[in-house]
Amino acid sequence: MSLPISSVPGRQVGFRGVPLAHGMKLRSSEENLGDEKMDIDFGALLGGVSAAPTNPRELFLTLDKKGSFSFLRDVQSDVLDAWYADPDRKDSVIKLNVGSGKTVVGLLILQSSLNAGIGPAVYICPDNLLVEQVIAEADHLGIETTTDAYDASFRSGKRILVVNVYKLFNGRSVFGVGEQRIEIGAVIVDDAHACLLTVSDQFRIELPNTHPAYAWALQAFGPDIKRQNMFGHLSICNADPQAYEEVPFWTVQEQAENLLSVLYQHREDAELRFTLPFIKDIIPYCRIVMSGAKLEIQPVFPPTDLIDSFHRASRRIYMTATLSDDSILATHFGADPSKLKEPITPSSLQAMGERMILMPQELNSDLTINDLRALLVDEASRHNVVVIVPSLKAAADWSQVANQVLIGDSVSSGVARLRAQHVGLTVLINRYDGIDLPQNACRVLAIVGLPEASSLVGRLDAAVLGSSAVGLRRQMQRIEQGMGRGVRSADDYCAVILFGSELTRRLISKEGHEMLTPATQAQMNLSKQLAAQMTNASISDIQSVIGRIMQRDRGWVAASKMALLHAPKQAGLRIDDSQVAVKRAFDAERYNEHTEAAAILSQAANGATDEPYKAWLKVRLAEATNFFDPSEAQRILQSANRLNRRVLRPAEGVAYEKLHGSKADQVVGVQNFLRDRFLQGPERILFSQSLADKLVFEPETAEPFEAAVLDLGRALGLHSQRPEREFNEGPDNLWLLKDGRYLIIECKNGSTTQQGISKDDLGQLEQAMSWFRKRYGFDVPAVPVIIHPLTSMGYQATAPAGLRIIDGSKLDLLRGAFTDFIKMIAADVALGDPTRVRSALTAQRFTEAAFLDRYTVPPR
Repeated sequence: MSLPISSVPGRQVGFRGVPLAHGMKLRSSEENLGDEKMDIDFGALLGGVSAAPTNPRELFLTLDKKGSFSFLRDVQSDVLDAWYADPDRKDSVIKLNVGSGKTVVGLLILQSSLNAGIGPAVYICPDNLLVEQVIAEADHLGIETTTDAYDASFRSGKRILVVNVYKLFNGRSVFGVGEQRIEIGAVIVDDAHACLLTVSDQFRIELPNTHPAYAWALQAFGPDIKRQNMFGHLSICNADPQAYEEVPFWTVQEQAENLLSVLYQHREDAELRFTLPFIKDIIPYCRIVMSGAKLEIQPVFPPTDLIDSFHRASRRIYMTATLSDDSILATHFGADPSKLKEPITPSSLQAMGERMILMPQELNSDLTINDLRALLVDEASRHNVVVIVPSLKAAADWSQVANQVLIGDSVSSGVARLRAQHVGLTVLINRYDGIDLPQNACRVLAIVGLPEASSLVGRLDAAVLGSSAVGLRRQMQRIEQGMGRGVRSADDYCAVILFGSELTRRLISKEGHEMLTPATQAQMNLSKQLAAQMTNASISDIQSVIGRIMQRDRGWVAASKMALLHAPKQAGLRIDDSQVAVKRAFDAERYNEHTEAAAILSQAANGATDEPYKAWLKVRLAEATNFFDPSEAQRILQSANRLNRRVLRPAEGVAYEKLHGSKADQVVGVQNFLRDRFLQGPERILFSQSLADKLVFEPETAEPFEAAVLDLGRALGLHSQRPEREFNEGPDNLWLLKDGRYLIIECKNGSTTQQGISKDDLGQLEQAMSWFRKRYGFDVPAVPVIIHPLTSMGYQATAPAGLRIIDGSKLDLLRGAFTDFIKMIAADVALGDPTRVRSALTAQRFTEAAFLDRYTVPPR
């Protein structure tokens, strides 16, 4: 007697690609068969084939699919064939442009691995929103998934576990930390670069200034922070959130055991439960930074091998868009760079949709943020517009016109709204990756301003590496990630607007352009051709061009597709050997191989040609060396300081180096500065605008303001220095005019008082004058200058003799004159003509004889 259909175990041929065992009998449809029942052996139709297919393309054909999954795209087939040619390599890299069907590829690879007996299988996503998307995709494909790591079907290799990256990488991971609780055979890391920031966050301890361990740290580390920067220490003690200083590595190493004891007492606190298990054994090798708001403890790279299940997985597949820096595969995910082969890519870039990339300030340097805001508000009345800004502070400028502002937990629901309806203008705060905004979810995408580091360590490194190739590459990568949010398939299209003087300058620079991927370069080159037809375009002209992509102008569509068609494939993986060396050294230190770590870092530092990066590497070398030769570590640190004054200072401080003048003409100083820093005229104009943007009276902007004053002096052909920052003594800025006079400059651009210049502010300037006389002598001419919104004296305040003030009106005048000056000499033909440079200096009153009279006023 045949079994009733409801009693037959399993499902019909094709479900999950696993055929029925030979001899299993399924009853045929009883419709129109009358009383006579027939037993049908469908298993016999398999001809004895019982093994589930492992070739992903064959597997796809056997799945019980739903909806539109009738065939694979060419790009998916290309990638799957390439992967299946060598499926057993431990680490594989798959690069697919957004919208190319990465999810389907990843699911088929994992199911193929399960069919080959390589399991359990895990699909890692950057966030829960993408977890839901992967599960929905798997359901349409007919592949079984689960989100429960304890699911027996997952453990036995019958279902794929889909989780966000937090689930795997946390100090209480269900997979085990330092042990293997749950085995992983094959794992997909989807959108690997988006997962990167999360992984870094999970290996970082952050404690607010209200936490007991913060108070202990301020007392324990305070004296050494004070020796690094007295004013910075004072600001931290007064809870200034913008003030931050790194704890010297020798102090970290000395206090590591005591710090661990303090943290252990609070191990169950929310801030420590999921991070301390990662950090507890490596505190001596961590960097510690204190601000007025929080304490950060972070290793140079996350030791992800502590998740043993991930470390020992037989197959680890990293899926990513074709981004420019692949070093993270080794530094953050532990791949062996010597065994990483060529990335798996499709034969064509055509799968990427259209992006019309516009940089308004490249088209017309006079366009302002208000012009852009008006354009985007108007566009938002017809389309969904998304603006990505780097910080909460930057978002404040958009709050009055935004329909929604998204940060943190609000992002998922806000993105869901965009995908479902017309919202208008949405602001995303510091979110450049891990978000899909297909089709009408985003038709206009604007990135306003350079991305900012999200951690204190990141901010410190950005200050050191900002002008280096390493710093530029990090920024280009995040910008390119952001540019990809609005185009998610081959038939998608989006206008991308990039705004901000510094952002535009870096993108149009030769170095920045070369760091972009071939597909983005092709679209940027197309946009440059477009820009050539739009010289001095108004904001209305720009909006008119955006309208052409929205109206699906045939000429634009054809040009866009042709540009991608002829774009070259990216050649190989882009791995920074020096970053890999730092990771190798870090791992050596973890096993107490300090001399080996120092040898690795010494070779990396000696091979670096970029001075800011060389200095950064030398600090890492000094850290390793301090374990076995503290004196040599200080010597190395002294050497690093000569290359870059922004890095840690040696324990005994750095000897002050006087600001000496040369006999060279001011014109020569201008020419040398602009030629060395900027290769082209547009870059010089954008630099002047970026500098002017930083010279504003605004609280909590001391660092960028003082850095801008430094560059302003140099751009005017003067000698300029930041003694307080570089040597922990003296004024905020020191300028040497060509006539031999020194300007002792204190910056109080963050002052909000309405009661006149305070006694304390003028007292600091008086102390700076005393320092100058001690260092330079009483017979050297010096002028005290304070940059302050007001010109009147506050209660009991006394002005130093000869005081000059750059107040609000004079600062505005200075900003405008500087941008005009650079425009006058930006072109190579003008900059190369000493007469024209001198004429421009005279016209803007930037000569030493006229500067103080024009741009400063006496106190009143």
